Formats: sequence, structure tokens, C-alpha cells
Amino acid sequence: MKLSLPVPVASLIGLLMLSCGSDTDSDSLPRTAADIVGSVNLYDEGTNALDNSGMQVRVEGSSPLIAATTDANGRFVLSDVPFGTYTLVYEKEGFGTYKKHEVLHENTGTTTPITETPSLGQRSTTEITDLGVERLAGELILRITTEPAGNSANRRYVRYLLGTESSLDLENYRAFSPVFVAQINPFELTLSQTDLQDAGFTSGQTVFVRAYGDSFWSNAYLDPELGYTVFPNVHPNAAEPVSFVMP
Repeated sequence: MKLSLPVPVASLIGLLMLSCGSDTDSDSLPRTAADIVGSVNLYDEGTNALDNSGMQVRVEGSSPLIAATTDANGRFVLSDVPFGTYTLVYEKEGFGTYKKHEVLHENTGTTTPITETPSLGQRSTTEITDLGVERLAGELILRITTEPAGNSANRRYVRYLLGTESSLDLENYRAFSPVFVAQINPFELTLSQTDLQDAGFTSGQTVFVRAYGDSFWSNAYLDPELGYTVFPNVHPNAAEPVSFVMP
């Protein structure tokens, strides 16, 4: 004997079966975003450590803005960032903007850690008021005058750029030096022929040089789009370039 259920009861059972068949555990859905975590160490323009809090770290070009602010330990968490490759921008009043390019954020089942902790400094207060170059005993001596003057109790930090054009500046150069500590005024540096050759210059070539006040932690980074290294902490006031003929 075949039993027939009342129509309302049959419909209810059908809805329950459909509901059970379409039920999906939210944990099984593809993951599309996760956190990016990292930290910073903050300094003045020298080597004195500062409070690590208050630096904003943001995903460049994100809309709506994805950003976080560092805590007292310098840590930050960028929450729910869609997977992709990003540029992170680090900013705080008094500090030159630092950028970290090509941050790969992929689904690894956990957060993406920024394993390298950048040491970031405040902008330089060192102006270059005079610059000269002299050939002495077969060597090239670069003399850099700073304001304020550097001494053992008040270290100043400088770097120089080299190029082949009189328009030499922070966007138009061929080589750059590391940061030097200036504790005497004028500060003298020797430009050896080997250094110049390693920078790509040849004998008899006219070379221009320009010096800038910088910070010990320069916040420098290579910008792949611009194609050169950016120096965010240099002081904009710098003496005009001087030139010499490569020995």
C-alpha cells in the first residue's frame, strides 16, 4: 500500500532536503584576504632611538584606504588585505617617506610577515653651504662645508652624488656615496681613481659632484618605476655642483 503525504508536509520535507544539500561551511570558502604584519625602528637624524609609535603604514593606491599606525614597539597590522603584490608606504611627521616595493602577499594560510624591520630616521637638518674639489698629490680632495658645523659632540651626516651633467641633482645622477659622518668643518673626503672607475667614469671625462646633508638612517630605497634610488631624508639646501676631470 503506497502512502501519500499531505501536500504541505511533502513541501516542507523538500525544503529541508534542499537546505541541507546547499549548506556550505564558511570555512571552506576560498580565502581572498589576510593580514600583513611588520614593525619599524625609529631614530632621529643620528643614532638616537625614538618612540616607535605613530608611524602610518599604508598600502599604496588602496581604495578604500588600507592603513595602520605603529604601536610603542613599532608594530603594525594591515588587516584583511586582498592577496596581491603591493608597495607599502611608511610616513610620519618629520621623517622622509619610505617605500617598500614588491611586497608579495599570497595565501599561505596565515598572515604575511614583513621579515625585514627598517630603521627609519628623521629628515636631515644639515645644509651644505659650500663645496669645493682640489687635486692634491695626485688625489682629488672634496671639501664639504656644513651648517651647522660638525664636531665630536654634534655629528653631521653627508653624502655626495656623481654625474656627467651640470644639472646633477637627486633625480639626475649616475652614482652615489654612502653616508659619511662629518665631525670637522669643512669635512674632507678623498675621491680615489678606483672609486671613480668603479662608478663607471673613465680617464679624461668631466665629472660633476654635489653634496647633500643626510641622516644616518637615510630611508633610501630603490624605486623600480623611477629607475633610481630615492633619498627621502636629504636637506634640500645644497651648494651647486662642482666639476673635475677624471685622472
